[in-house]
Amino acid sequence: MSIEQQFSLFFEKMTDMVFLVEWRNRELWYTSVNPSAQQKLGIEMIGRRLADVLPDSVYSLLSKHYMKCIESKLVVTYSDLNLFVSDLPASETSLTLIEESGKTYVLAITRDVNALKKKAEDYIFLESLVANTVDAMLVIDSDGYILKINEAFVRQFGWSASELLGQYWESLPIIPEKLKSQSRNAIALLKEAKSIPTEETIRVTKDMEEIHTSVSYSPIMNENGKVVAISMIYRNIQHLKELETKLQESNEAYRSLFSYHKNAVCMLNEEGVIENINDACIEITGFPREILIGFNVVKYAKKAVPELDLDKSRRGEVTNYELLFPDAYGRDLYLSVTNVPIIVKGVSKGTYMIAQDITEKRLIEREKEELQEQLTFQAFHDSLTGLPNRRLLERKLEDSLNEAKRTNTMLALLFLDCDHLKAVNDTFGHEVGDELLIAFSRRLSNCIKEQDVVARLGGDEFVIILHDMEDLYQVEQVTKRILASLENPYTLQGNLIQATSSIGVSTYPANGATVKHLLRKADQALYTVKNTTRNSYKISTH
Repeated sequence: MSIEQQFSLFFEKMTDMVFLVEWRNRELWYTSVNPSAQQKLGIEMIGRRLADVLPDSVYSLLSKHYMKCIESKLVVTYSDLNLFVSDLPASETSLTLIEESGKTYVLAITRDVNALKKKAEDYIFLESLVANTVDAMLVIDSDGYILKINEAFVRQFGWSASELLGQYWESLPIIPEKLKSQSRNAIALLKEAKSIPTEETIRVTKDMEEIHTSVSYSPIMNENGKVVAISMIYRNIQHLKELETKLQESNEAYRSLFSYHKNAVCMLNEEGVIENINDACIEITGFPREILIGFNVVKYAKKAVPELDLDKSRRGEVTNYELLFPDAYGRDLYLSVTNVPIIVKGVSKGTYMIAQDITEKRLIEREKEELQEQLTFQAFHDSLTGLPNRRLLERKLEDSLNEAKRTNTMLALLFLDCDHLKAVNDTFGHEVGDELLIAFSRRLSNCIKEQDVVARLGGDEFVIILHDMEDLYQVEQVTKRILASLENPYTLQGNLIQATSSIGVSTYPANGATVKHLLRKADQALYTVKNTTRNSYKISTH
């Protein structure tokens, strides 16, 4: 039987595309192709050179593989995305050298590997029917007796040819008892010359080890179209199943981390749109899933945090920032956010956004800050009037003196008290006296410029710092304006109260260049006024 006849016998019904190419006169010639290849490609090939059938770019690539097979006499396997018609699926081709009667042939078997790409599953790739095919091969006759096994079968399952040849196929312990009915059904269909798709199943080695195996069946027919034998090609996919199990465990671990994380976790696409969220995200924000999915949180974050560099995630960098985000009830959420890039094969595919609710922490910090501010205010201000106290006055006066020295300007210090405060307390009570001091302090504040300072030293004593005075005349004008304001009656709790003021004035640089000197000179001037007349002022002259 010629090799062309053998080709037809073995490959007539095979669903894979099979080509028999002869190497003669230093050229590659199509000698035979099976119906599957002829139907799928629709190109007349038999008796033609590959160089005439294939486009130049395709022939240049294929001829290298064919020559490698011919020169090395080894099986060559390569993959392509279809050499002839653009919409055909991806394929994988094995080349096997066959030498017969002084002629050299290459047997090419091309299989569809689209399922492998889509499902990450392995499947059998038929390389040749010769003894050195890389996959385990077993051939039985139409009655089910074993005709042939190859070396790959021996290596994979452990039985030698002498142990199996002539044995009844169904009695072979390679098939687990629970799967024998499945195999019988497949053999029955093959005997009717029907094609059987590749299946994943369990097969048993001589050492009784069960391994996941991919099985590809093919009926072998004679010239009359009668099935005379059946070939089975096995591939060990145990490692793929183990990888699949590990991948499943990894995915479940990831889902567990994603689902049960106590912080809100969002999966964002490259544009920053939320594609998936965990339950904590719903619990923290109060928004339902259908509201959050599709929301562009990156655009929102960029508006809320202008300095946020969103390209860091695309560059594979982790970023941290705080975000103020309103929840479903209108309350402000303080979120501590970490953006973790999603990198697949070195390419950014999106971002995991992990947000921790720190609202309670921020509120506590704010309360502490407000309390600290309150304590600080109380330490430097009078509790009754809210004016600076002696401690703060001395600091402000020190600063004012330094500024006056630097700018060579006049500074005035007014030391004053509220006349007859004791009489008011005795007559109307201390509550009315306190209200008088508050009203008194407000009038003082209304009489000065924003840059000037009013302070209460205690009791009925007050101090005013006047900045940038041009001369003593201007100081007198301000002092007189203060006296005029203070001598107007007060109405407190239905009582008409008259309360004037006595004022002692010192100036820089005339009366000294220190806080201590200016306060003493102003106090002395006030004492003089109180011992002579009230509702008046005196400017220290020395």
